[in-house]
Amino acid sequence: MEQQPDILQKKEVGASSAQASIPQRIWKYKLHYLIVIPALLLLLLFKWIPFLNGVFLSFVDYQVFKGIWESEWVALNNFTHLFDDPVFREVFKNTIVIKGLYILMSGVITFLLALALSSIRSKLLRGFFSSLFLVPFFIPSVVFASIFIYALSPSTSPFFSTGSLILVDAGWFQPVLVCIEVLKTCGIPIVIAVAAIAAKHAMVSGHGSGGISFKQSYSQMNVIPAARATAAFMVLQLSTLLTTDFELLNSLLNPLVYETGATLDHYSYQAGFLMMEVSKSAAISMVQYGIQLLFTILAYIIVRGYFFKDLFHSYTSASAIQSNSNAKSAIGIATASLYAVVVILLLFMLFIFPFTGSSNTDVTNNQVGQLFTFSNTFYHVFVDLFAVFIFMLITVTLAYPLTVRRLPGRRAYKLLLLLSFTMSGGQISEYMFARNLEMVNTIFPQLFFGLFNLAVVFVLKSIFNAKHADLKMQAEAAGRGELHTFFTLFIPKIWKPLLALGALHFVMLWNAYYPSLIYMANPENQSPMLQFMLLTNTGEWDAKQILRLGAWLSLPSVLLFLLFRRWLTSEVLIGSIRKL
Repeated sequence: MEQQPDILQKKEVGASSAQASIPQRIWKYKLHYLIVIPALLLLLLFKWIPFLNGVFLSFVDYQVFKGIWESEWVALNNFTHLFDDPVFREVFKNTIVIKGLYILMSGVITFLLALALSSIRSKLLRGFFSSLFLVPFFIPSVVFASIFIYALSPSTSPFFSTGSLILVDAGWFQPVLVCIEVLKTCGIPIVIAVAAIAAKHAMVSGHGSGGISFKQSYSQMNVIPAARATAAFMVLQLSTLLTTDFELLNSLLNPLVYETGATLDHYSYQAGFLMMEVSKSAAISMVQYGIQLLFTILAYIIVRGYFFKDLFHSYTSASAIQSNSNAKSAIGIATASLYAVVVILLLFMLFIFPFTGSSNTDVTNNQVGQLFTFSNTFYHVFVDLFAVFIFMLITVTLAYPLTVRRLPGRRAYKLLLLLSFTMSGGQISEYMFARNLEMVNTIFPQLFFGLFNLAVVFVLKSIFNAKHADLKMQAEAAGRGELHTFFTLFIPKIWKPLLALGALHFVMLWNAYYPSLIYMANPENQSPMLQFMLLTNTGEWDAKQILRLGAWLSLPSVLLFLLFRRWLTSEVLIGSIRKL
């Protein structure tokens, strides 16, 4: 009976909104339209204009001396030649196989480990395993690849010594690559699935007086929530069906395994930036965009309709899970420990092994200082932090209008955001746009093109609506203005997840070397991560020295993870799923 006034209040608000005309509702919610204008202008300038240039590039035979608009129009010839190219068909198949294997393997491991963690009685031990499984995600891809290059090498591995070179075996490269990527990213879906189980336990416990009823079966309490959350993760991964981790793949790929290891991202990079086949690269990007847009919209509809409550709920702490079976707890600890051993070994390889013993080559601190200067490192940290600040402003202003369910034009606005965040960064069209504005060899492309991760707009909106939508309706019924609601309700309720999303965005920017690779030719101004990547290819430094530098470069991201761990809830981590 206590909830009856709220229900009546909701009905009154809904009725008044329904009776109001569209012009009246537009005027009522005018702040929601005004607040998005700066972000939409940035989106138009740094997303849509380069994208539309890319669309045009894919239909012309680009000639560098003629420019984009004076090049000959060839209609669909670029796409025809593309699908007639056996190399393209091969890398297209590779991409589908690698991504399919990743989705399948990560789904299976997520489901099993989520059940294992939910069976552990000790909340402290459960939290330790969950945090440990997340750490690899915060290690830069190029550093992560280096760990395995040296760990799997017969001459440098501290674990075993064999004559097998598994990373140059074309038959083994795909499964090994998938295993490495799963190990790096699987902590995120595991946390999401465990949170879904915790939400189920908390809900059942909240309806009772003394905790979870013994009549509730293990299947209802644990298996079904884990399966649904895992299925949601797998569906969301379909939105990146033709996209892989370029930096991880590029660090592991070599000519001996190119036939089975090359993907569309790598093939597009080679065509556009190494061979200067600009129109071909643009056509590849359009194929990726068209297919992934369809899967993105499909994934959004499926998740929004069937799995929303499994991903966004009022309970975010795994401490709500209750396990009373000693046998299941022992099995859960044993299962989680097996996976934990693998994670601990790779952390040992990065943070302990390089600092033990001596190196085979003598590299002085002065040589290290020449490569990684304090001024350049501080400069990139400052630029990344500034980009994160603008990113958070963009995210807040774009998310706020989505909290109003009866906002006129809301569906068109959501479709615009879906169309925008499917546009992948680092394409040849963005490079051409930056070059025309004379921004190449400056920090500005890395800054401006690093402002967006539109997936988190939906995440932030869903976090607020799942927990605080009633408060917003109450404020509306009480006659509170939209500006008042924005500053006294919306911001106070989402500032913690917003800061956590900002920390994740900084990790993404700091860990990446690809933007600096395509935009920055001056070695002195290249990002520390790109300098590290180039250093690994010289062969001048030995394994311990390379990994030692990798450990130092990984430290900012790992420290941010430890600092924000409590705020990196399952809902917040959903914003990184598209980056997996």
